[in-house]
Amino acid sequence: MAEAALHDLARSTRVSQIIAADREIGRKDAVLSKIPNRRKIKVLPLDITNTDAALRALKGTGCVINAAWYELNLKAMDLALALGAHYVDLGGLYHMTLKQLARRREFERAGLWAVLGCGSTPGITNMMVARVAREFDRIDTVGIYDASYDPTQTEDSFLPPFSIRTMLDEFVFPAPVWKGGRLASVKAHSDPDTLDFPEPIGRCQAGTVIHSEVATLPGYLRSKGVRNLAFKIVYPPAVKAQLAMLVAMGLDRDQPMQVNGHAVSPRRFLTALAQKSALGLGDEPADFEVLRVRVTGTAGGSALTRELDCEMKAAGPVSAGAAGVGYTASIVGQMLLAKATLRRSGVDAPESALKEDRFFEELAARRVFRLVERMERSPL
Repeated sequence: MAEAALHDLARSTRVSQIIAADREIGRKDAVLSKIPNRRKIKVLPLDITNTDAALRALKGTGCVINAAWYELNLKAMDLALALGAHYVDLGGLYHMTLKQLARRREFERAGLWAVLGCGSTPGITNMMVARVAREFDRIDTVGIYDASYDPTQTEDSFLPPFSIRTMLDEFVFPAPVWKGGRLASVKAHSDPDTLDFPEPIGRCQAGTVIHSEVATLPGYLRSKGVRNLAFKIVYPPAVKAQLAMLVAMGLDRDQPMQVNGHAVSPRRFLTALAQKSALGLGDEPADFEVLRVRVTGTAGGSALTRELDCEMKAAGPVSAGAAGVGYTASIVGQMLLAKATLRRSGVDAPESALKEDRFFEELAARRVFRLVERMERSPL
């Protein structure tokens, strides 16, 4: 995801210098070789948990895009505040997002923005809901869906489409939902919806999982009287079977265990395996992803249903999944520096922070995203 952000930032005429910081930079040459205008990019070995060293290395930074594990979001926010820089991340998986929202006053006092969940979902989906919601007087139900196709995902391969740590959490954590106008919790991957997506995805089932949209969108839509809201994702059967096996074996646990006299975290070991699998990818990904928002309610005395799809395709060495996340983080970072926000400062999700029209103009300019709208209207 960070590599995709580097691709987009390097192509931007509005960005003069990029610092790519990571704990491990052994892949530096392989990554940079695929990126245009790579002379803009300075690569640094850096651990953001070492705040003093990070401050010295990142002095003068205008915006921090945090593409590390979501468990580090609060630490990355500390760093942005100390630098006097705006902050962007890829999501907090609901519970971390709530902790981050509580820091609004700190960023307001500093005159800075922290925009949370700026990937494909959360991120693009939040802005899609904002775009569709303005057509409604009252909203009953919001469904947010994510489905994808990747020819490299088979029963014989182990290649998580995004962070294996996040996937494990989504697989086991109860899923917060907005139900009947109140916050509730359901079992992960429960309440499935059968949906039809463009080929090669086709007909599939999406199940409810924990996600950050539920932390912010019910409040954003309060004036519309929203009663139900949930995020649901399509996992291919092979991926679900692999996750079930990993969880059954205890590989989702972070607590170290003794292996031949050495303390080993099962989750960190599995993370390393997933990263190694990702390194074996070819240079031309061929995945396809669709984000869907479906809203039902009333408008002008009629029942109204609106659907908005965002179709994403691969672009050269950047997969559709990575582009949806990394390009969006890049877009939001550049919008913050350009002051294309609804207020001067704060901590919020994209729907409450960003100028909607500008965001979708930026998205369309990337040419890897395609929006498709549908509407149904009937008398009450």
